[in-house]
This record gives sequence, C-alpha cells and structure tokens, in this order.
Amino acid sequence: MKKHFHHRSRWLCLALVLLGVAMNSAPALASVVMSGTRFVYREGEKEITIKVSNVGKLPALTQAWLDDGDANAKPETVDVPFNVTPPIARVEAGKSQTLRLAYTGGELAADRESQFWLNILEVPPKAEEVDEGGQMQLAFRYRLKLFYRPKGLAGSPDSAAAGLVWKAPGSGGISVGNDSAFHVTVNDLKLTIDGKVVEAEPFALEPHGVYTVPMKAAVEKGSRVEIAFQTINDYGGFVKHTATLGH
Repeated sequence: MKKHFHHRSRWLCLALVLLGVAMNSAPALASVVMSGTRFVYREGEKEITIKVSNVGKLPALTQAWLDDGDANAKPETVDVPFNVTPPIARVEAGKSQTLRLAYTGGELAADRESQFWLNILEVPPKAEEVDEGGQMQLAFRYRLKLFYRPKGLAGSPDSAAAGLVWKAPGSGGISVGNDSAFHVTVNDLKLTIDGKVVEAEPFALEPHGVYTVPMKAAVEKGSRVEIAFQTINDYGGFVKHTATLGH
C-alpha cells in the first residue's frame, strides 16, 4: 500500500536530508532518540509501536516512512505492505511520540524473514535569535531495520547467529554462509590467520545467503584461522562468537 502525504511534506525528506536547512543559529544537534535500533514484526500481530523521544531542549518535527532497501526512494513513491502513523509529528522537548506500525497485507516469503527499513527524519526548529554569522542547521535521518517474521520458521535468530558456516574456499579467501531463515548482522570481525590479526568490515547476511570476506592476501591452504565476531540480537545487543578453520 502506498502512503500519501500532504503536498508540502513531500519535499521535507529529499531537500532537508541532502541540503540541510540554512538558519541563522548555532549548528543543530540530534535530539530525537528511538526505543530500539531494530524492530521485529511477527506474523499475526495487529501492530507494533515505536517510541520516539525528544531529549533536546526545543521542539522537533519528525517524518516517518518505510522503504524496502532503496535509501533514495521518496516517501510518496515507496510501495511496502506497512502503514506507519502518524507520518509527520511535532514532538515537544522532553516529550515522546508513539509511532504505530501496521501490516497491511501482501505477498511476502513464508519460509524466511523479509527485511525493510524504518526511516525517521528529524527537522530542527528555526531559532528565533538572529546571528550575523549565519550557519547551516542540518536535519538528521535515521534508518532502522525492520524484520517481518513469519510464523513457524525453523530455529531461532540466536541459533542462526551461532550456526554461521565459515569456509576457506578454493579462491583462497574466507566465506561465511547463513543456512537459516533469519537475517544475521556481523560486526567487530577479527580473523587471526597463522597468528596475524586481520580486521574486516561489518556486513549483513540474508537468509540462506553467502558472503565472501574481502582479503588483501589469499589464505594459504592449511592455514589456521581463528575467527572472533559479534552478532546483533533482536534487542540491539551484541553477542560474541568464535570459530576455527584449519589445523
């Protein structure tokens, strides 16, 4: 279902995210915080709620929408099976706003999770005092993961993270496979190859996906590889894991 916004709101996201808002005031600081860093919508739920709090000293205007992975998509053109209300809200200083996210129906995979993104744009208010210097006051955009989780999936998110399959393919690199129906995010990855520590960039694995870790040098056959990494659970917490390849 496509979400429709008032005509003026269509320009909030694109113009403010890319250019910021030129104001005669001190530079803005982000004041809006969310009740989580990722959210899970379980099949059968009527809706889920997300708390948006303004911890700053001034009111803030927020705009919320979802996308299916295209960060550049405009809110009025995105077609996702969810509705978020209110799409635009004023949050007073020290107060909170509850976003309600409802599944509107659609053809999503029944044998694995589907991933979407919740976008929240914070637009700072215009200051009343005028400063001759004139500085740029920016809007802040947050993109948070949303997982739609069907009923009856085998295993669990925790077992999926612990069960990642690490291999040293014939190309001489390191690959990792996710044999589960859940999305897994990996960060703080360190590979100790024959005693030499190599750090790698964070990455995400989709259900039944495979990722090849970029390596500056090939991993020789027979090398001992000790792997230490973290995954992120449903609550945004970090869980440590280890694995070993070779002899």
